[in-house]
Amino acid sequence: MAKKQVISKNTNGDFQAVVATDTSVGALDAGEYVMLNGVGVLDESVLPNEISNFVLKDNCAEAGITAGKLVALTSTGFVLADNGAIAREAMGVALTAGTVGQQMLVAIAGRLTISGSTFAKGTRYYLGSSGAAIATPPDNVAGKISQFIGKALSSTSIHLEFGQSIITTAL
Repeated sequence: MAKKQVISKNTNGDFQAVVATDTSVGALDAGEYVMLNGVGVLDESVLPNEISNFVLKDNCAEAGITAGKLVALTSTGFVLADNGAIAREAMGVALTAGTVGQQMLVAIAGRLTISGSTFAKGTRYYLGSSGAAIATPPDNVAGKISQFIGKALSSTSIHLEFGQSIITTAL
């Protein structure tokens, strides 16, 4: 990826090309222009702590994780969350697609816009199967997880607020 540059005036009033950074090494980078990293998101190193606390980075442990899917965290890394697997309760939403063995970013709280989603504003959403969010909590089927995910703010954004999982037993 070619480095992005911006035209800026220096202290003498002259124009100069300045290369933007996609990762920060700390105070030495103060005042630099920031750009998106190779996967099109801001690297957590350039985010203030109060924002980066809502994003996790860990290993992808399962194929088929695309951006916008609900994920669970296991001892080997992120997998698709699923209301039919007790060990796969949702803890975040994939911000980047996952490639097995590679790092991926996951949002764990706050407002999130997911392009291509079809939320109904004001509707509560729950964990579904294969990383999907559903508008109706699962029925009383033994071994299913009922877990609140968040409330839709618009057709493409949701306020994430992961609730405690409730596991249905045989009736």
